[in-house]
Amino acid sequence: MNKKTHSDKLPPVWLVKSINAFRETLLFLNKKMFPGNVVLYEQFQHFWMLPSLYVAAELNIAEILKKHPKTVDEIARVAMVDSPSLYRIMRALSSQGIFKELKNKVFANNRMSNALLDQPGSLRNMLVHHLGPVNWNAMSYLLHALKCGGNAFEHAHGLKTYDYLKSHPDEHEVFDKSMSSLSDLGLSPILNACDLSGISTIADIGGGEGFFLANLLVKHQHLKGILFDTPEALLKAPAISEKFGVTHRVTTCPGDFFTSVPVEADCYILKNIIHNWDDPHCISILHNIRSRMSATSRILIMDMIVAPNNKPSLAKLLDIQMLVTMQGGKERTKPEFESIITQSGLKLKAIHPTIAPLSIIEAIA
Repeated sequence: MNKKTHSDKLPPVWLVKSINAFRETLLFLNKKMFPGNVVLYEQFQHFWMLPSLYVAAELNIAEILKKHPKTVDEIARVAMVDSPSLYRIMRALSSQGIFKELKNKVFANNRMSNALLDQPGSLRNMLVHHLGPVNWNAMSYLLHALKCGGNAFEHAHGLKTYDYLKSHPDEHEVFDKSMSSLSDLGLSPILNACDLSGISTIADIGGGEGFFLANLLVKHQHLKGILFDTPEALLKAPAISEKFGVTHRVTTCPGDFFTSVPVEADCYILKNIIHNWDDPHCISILHNIRSRMSATSRILIMDMIVAPNNKPSLAKLLDIQMLVTMQGGKERTKPEFESIITQSGLKLKAIHPTIAPLSIIEAIA
């Protein structure tokens, strides 16, 4: 019998979609009621909020306020920054609903700033990575990417993203923590949507340290897992398997998925992998997996799908991040996914929505 997890308590997809549709309608009406320049100026104001949010995350202010409210002078002493300047940051963030300002320049955590605490579901590391100087600097070269068709990150820092991270261990650690935070944030919706009936062996391709695979094995006690990634990415995998108590059910397999995927499994997972690469590289990955699949094997691609027309979509915004940082990487539409799947000798069987922005795209041989 499977262990119960918090994913069992999630609302159904149809309910979340209905609520989101209602929210989008209200936002649409709000934009229509005011002049376009007013609405655009309101959106532009996030330019000042985001660097302030980075400062709060980098200084770990939510953790400083975890036990009880503090005056700005007390916060500044712990964070070792200038108190009057910090007050201006905290006042601005509180006006946006992040932290709460009480009387006499006293600040407290609230529902939104609690998301910056170092705990499961935290966004702190993600914000430090995405809003920090390295990524922020790369974003300033977005126009370069449009004019030259090149990698804006490489233009800004002299190296491609993954090469830069390898040569800057501190940034690599922040990046890894950021990816783990994002994985944790979308974990429950994906686990809840994964139909693994009839599966006994599952392979996480490009699964890194194995956080997602370990959680899958905890939820599905009958499964055995294979973790495939580069030798460097697998360094922390044994510790993660031990932490979740699944060491005896996980086999690690080092390799390069552009060369081959020497793994045989009932189900192959590609979570947040396909969007990192251009079509030829994606086809190569999928083809290498296809060559090891049985007639009953399947691939579960876990990525965002770009919504059609003018429909709001996180994927459309995240696609700008991919444009700047990953040469050829992009978020894809349903037809674009179907194209690379077909060119890999596979068939698109189904697309399973989740209550998270990610969808599960199922491909078969």
